[in-house]
Amino acid sequence: MQPRTELRLPAESIAPALARAGMRGAAPPLSDRVAADLALLVTEVVANAVRHASSGPGDEIVVRLFAADPLRVEVVDHGPGFDERPRPQPADGRTEGWGLYLLDSLASRWGVDIGDGATTVWFELDPGAQPNGPHPSDGG
Repeated sequence: MQPRTELRLPAESIAPALARAGMRGAAPPLSDRVAADLALLVTEVVANAVRHASSGPGDEIVVRLFAADPLRVEVVDHGPGFDERPRPQPADGRTEGWGLYLLDSLASRWGVDIGDGATTVWFELDPGAQPNGPHPSDGG
């Protein structure tokens, strides 16, 4: 399966914003809610790649969008990977620690693939799925 788009971003603090803008321009037509989930999850996963990967000068983060059903995004970095066990909701008032919680809450499926000196965090969103219960943006 060929990606609909592939972005090669510097492993720097600007990468999440660039990824979000690139996905917005490349994604197929989506409902407002799925588009918002896509933007949020891309931002979180790319920010985690910038923050936690062992990146050096000139390293890149690769973001791929596959416009299949379900919609799939892959974020590839040169980090060592991490344990993908679900995380509890971070304490109120915390500004960090939300990325994996949001993946658990919003993605249809997600995972981590480690190998060949790279870590790939991927997630899928089902544009046609009906929400199961409260949405994090609904306050619940």
